[in-house]
Amino acid sequence: MAGDQQDPDALRVHFGLELRRTRLLAKLSQNELAKALGCTPQWICQLERADKTVSEQTALDLDTYFKTDGWDQNEGHFHRIHQSIRRAGRHRVLRPGFQTYLRYESKAIGIRCFAAQIVPGLLQIEDYARGIMDRTEPADTLDARVASRMERQAIFTRDKPVMMTFVLDESTLRRPVGGPQVMVDQIEHLLRVSRSPYVQVLIMPFERITTEALAGDMILLSFDDEPDLVYVESGNIGYLIEDKDEVFMTGVYFNRTMGEALSQTESDELMRQAQETYL
Repeated sequence: MAGDQQDPDALRVHFGLELRRTRLLAKLSQNELAKALGCTPQWICQLERADKTVSEQTALDLDTYFKTDGWDQNEGHFHRIHQSIRRAGRHRVLRPGFQTYLRYESKAIGIRCFAAQIVPGLLQIEDYARGIMDRTEPADTLDARVASRMERQAIFTRDKPVMMTFVLDESTLRRPVGGPQVMVDQIEHLLRVSRSPYVQVLIMPFERITTEALAGDMILLSFDDEPDLVYVESGNIGYLIEDKDEVFMTGVYFNRTMGEALSQTESDELMRQAQETYL
């Protein structure tokens, strides 16, 4: 049963069974419930058979109609199941190894990141995030990935600020992900984030080359009372590195890369110049 609770399909079936049980206890037909909710009987039937994706609004409407426990605080029975479906769906679509990384990222007091190809997830706006995803995948999968990425950014508003340094290769500004307007908005977001006293967004210009930067993306996490960790990706798999020597050398590589990057003022200017090319 524990395994089922991590399976979004099993949870959708559970939602449908609970909807049917609640409807029958209320002595309602599918037609009567559909009329009350302003939808079609076919929609109710598909929800009960788990043939339809459960939207958050549908869950809230059902809680409100049936006055389930917690409905007045958006914590009703159907909304809780919907949240479980949503969480399980994100677990399914995340890159292997990344779920483990996220548990550490949420506890970090310091994050150092080098991005060689695209703007890193913590700095992406929603349209940019969608622009780098495979559009042949199901809409639910893409929505789950985007939602997961946006939720990670709550780290910027934590009560205890996280010190973050991002070094982005200039190519991240020049690659027109999502089209001109998306890039204008994305670069504007980078400029806004870089104004935080806790965040640096530095650019590595094309004319500066370091061996370390050519090695690819890297993320280093620092903690209050635990050793630093490194996260890297290879193909479709993500890896956390705990070996002290490797973590130390990755820190050295990052510092060298950061040393070759533009200053914050110079980086802001280059970002503005790149932004203008999309206007």
